[in-house]
Amino acid sequence: MAFLMGWERIMPFRGYDEDLKLYRRYANQGFNKNAAVKYHAGQTRDVHVFLQRLVTNSGNFVQEFNMLLAKIIMRVTYGYSVADTNDPHVTSSEEALESLGRVAMIGGYFVDSYPFLRHFPTWLPGMGFKAEAREWSKLPFKMANVPFEWTKQQMATGSAVPSFLSELLENNEDGRHGEEIIKWTAASMYGGGSHTTVGILNNFILAMLLYPEVAQKAREEIDRVIGTDRLPNVSDRPDLPYLECVLLETLRWYPVTPLSIPRRVSQDDQYRGYHIPANSTVYNNVYAITRDESVFPDPESFIPERFDDKQACKPLSPRDIIFGIGRRVCPGQFIADTSIFLVMANILATMDIKKACDESGNEIEPEVMRGPALVCYGLSSVQLVLARSTQLA
Repeated sequence: MAFLMGWERIMPFRGYDEDLKLYRRYANQGFNKNAAVKYHAGQTRDVHVFLQRLVTNSGNFVQEFNMLLAKIIMRVTYGYSVADTNDPHVTSSEEALESLGRVAMIGGYFVDSYPFLRHFPTWLPGMGFKAEAREWSKLPFKMANVPFEWTKQQMATGSAVPSFLSELLENNEDGRHGEEIIKWTAASMYGGGSHTTVGILNNFILAMLLYPEVAQKAREEIDRVIGTDRLPNVSDRPDLPYLECVLLETLRWYPVTPLSIPRRVSQDDQYRGYHIPANSTVYNNVYAITRDESVFPDPESFIPERFDDKQACKPLSPRDIIFGIGRRVCPGQFIADTSIFLVMANILATMDIKKACDESGNEIEPEVMRGPALVCYGLSSVQLVLARSTQLA
């Protein structure tokens, strides 16, 4: 169903072909580990603005997470400054991703199990999915085209802010075909990075509520290393090893894409004695890996210490599976990882994370709720109060 809507044009859903190699080459140029460093200052500024907004909108932190990630991704990718939550570029992208969330899990529509149905005429009974796909197919194209054309216009007038897209277009040597690939590579950044990162941050808030001793220990490390007269930044990261463990455990605890994106095997294969026929659908079962008790003892508990460098035997790093594997690893992982670190560090340094209270003043216990969409947040319908710490008031 997702392919009928045109989503095969973004990188996560692209089949393995020569164009995918071009996608990855472009993405790696702009978002490899070294290239991502130039975005750190902007990410830090965006997180500081996020804190100011959060002070006055602490009850709606999920909305603020969405706003923050939209600002970072749109600025880095397009050189575009998001003004508010009703920004047209953001709302069009969110509409597109909402439609994708409805159809991305294989099995939701008969056509996912029986692809030949896509060739049947629309008027036949049971073919209503084709009308839905035709209508929803407008959304990913709008998500890709509108900000792309905006950046091109800015470049034409000499007013473009340097960005991933502007740099690629300036150096494009592959003509119109290259420009089309660049457009969809840029669209892949919002499509693949916004909701997943927000989900990880939601899980972080939930973990700090359920395990306040972890939040306290991380805050004490921040106070000891940084003090209370400034906010954390990326350069502090090597000196905050416990916070790094908290980040890794957040990635592992409730993986936001528990089955990742399904892949089709192009030819017969053998893996550890298993025969995998051509055209089989294969899932990277991230959830099962993170629940392997031989690797992660007591997997349902939030235990950052399991990633301590002082441990005799360190487990598998969640980064090796959460951000994809092999040729399908997320090209924006370094941007996302830095954003996650900055948000965690700055919230812990400036905010008290508290449970909301009902009308009688009783605390509302947070619930873990998992959704059916491709991205599972782990935190849903939970009321929170985020109160600014007096340390940096």
